[in-house]
Amino acid sequence: MTKSFFILLIIFFYITNAYQGALVKTEYYTEVHIVDALPNNDIPLTFHCASKDDDLGYHHPKVGDDFHFEFIPRIWFGHTLFFCHFWWGNKQAMFDVYTYELSVNCSKDENPNDYCYWKIQEDGFYMGPSLDQVRKLHDWN
Repeated sequence: MTKSFFILLIIFFYITNAYQGALVKTEYYTEVHIVDALPNNDIPLTFHCASKDDDLGYHHPKVGDDFHFEFIPRIWFGHTLFFCHFWWGNKQAMFDVYTYELSVNCSKDENPNDYCYWKIQEDGFYMGPSLDQVRKLHDWN
């Protein structure tokens, strides 16, 4: 009896992880924003973002541009992870832009959707719940 219950529990978690989009309310999502706040467009910023399942491509924003994407975060095994590789002149950096652990830096609205903002500046990478509430998390390499 215990072994059957354990097997059913594993199957339940597998199904909910695979089909979580259907099980989680569709209005709940996370939105990640990456904003180019560099001093000018003389040296172009380039970045490439991806997750295990999604390649978001290469982007070449201008100063002030806001690239953003949204997703329904995984709530069971293997939390959602998105990472980006950034290039600016001879500088570069690569790091996670969204993980469950980083989500504490995001804001929630009444739905409760999450909004995560990354502000790319000359001295590094800042994250917060809005563009005017960010703290530095990474330097350029």
